[in-house]
Amino acid sequence: MKNFTKEKKKEFVKIFTDEIKTHNINILVNFSGLSVPEMQQLRTDLKESGCRMMVIKNTLLEKAYKNTDYYEMCDGIRGPTFTVWSKEIDEIGVVKKLFDFKKKSGKIDIKAGLIGGRLFSSEELEIIGNLPGRKEIEAKIVWSLKMPVLKMVNALKYPVTRLIQDFKQIAETKR
Repeated sequence: MKNFTKEKKKEFVKIFTDEIKTHNINILVNFSGLSVPEMQQLRTDLKESGCRMMVIKNTLLEKAYKNTDYYEMCDGIRGPTFTVWSKEIDEIGVVKKLFDFKKKSGKIDIKAGLIGGRLFSSEELEIIGNLPGRKEIEAKIVWSLKMPVLKMVNALKYPVTRLIQDFKQIAETKR
């Protein structure tokens, strides 16, 4: 971005502004001391979740956010910053991946996030990162819906099973 002309910078800001408006999740992360292999590993992990990650010059990021209704995000832009954005519906999973990486490396600091059109602070994102993931919640719902049916099947099956066991015992005693 060092050799960008003013026109290319304006075009980039316009494109990234559209990205912010059309994507479901956008998170600002500060990093310091992060090695290239660590950055690449994080990028790969996030890509598996359907996310994109990019280090963008702070002034360009600020201009992009000022072009949207989310200019408060500019408060989180200080120092070396990268942004993560996605159209994924599993926002919790994306936030969990970032906080898991933060726990492992300790080299990133999640500053602010924009999820579903709502701004979240670092503290709020940490609370979201501790929630169960979308798949876990779906599995619990399915299990909760399935459980009454299983109980009913077992209740109906038990008398027949008990009767068969009684007949087997009677047959064995008569031998």
